[in-house]
Amino acid sequence: MQNLISKESLVLIAICILDTAITAVLVATGRAEEANPLMAQCLRQGIAHFCLVKALTVLPLIVVAESYRRQNPVFVKKVIRIGIGVYLGLYFGLLAVVNAAN
Repeated sequence: MQNLISKESLVLIAICILDTAITAVLVATGRAEEANPLMAQCLRQGIAHFCLVKALTVLPLIVVAESYRRQNPVFVKKVIRIGIGVYLGLYFGLLAVVNAAN
């Protein structure tokens, strides 16, 4: 029996949750600012709004990928792995750029 959700999707969800939590804590304690202007605007509207927007940017993609995974599991696995790499690359790349500027 095939898993309801792939390991890759779970990893991507975990990364997004961790990113959201770290950002929320660091911003709330004044130790960081949100570098993404769109997400910074969401944060100004409150942490609940920020978390909702973060979830709504990732969860629909996961739902679509997992739906298509039943038809083409190899392709979806590769795409999600690429997505994980891009997400982490952007996260750490922007982190380095922002910290170098300060």
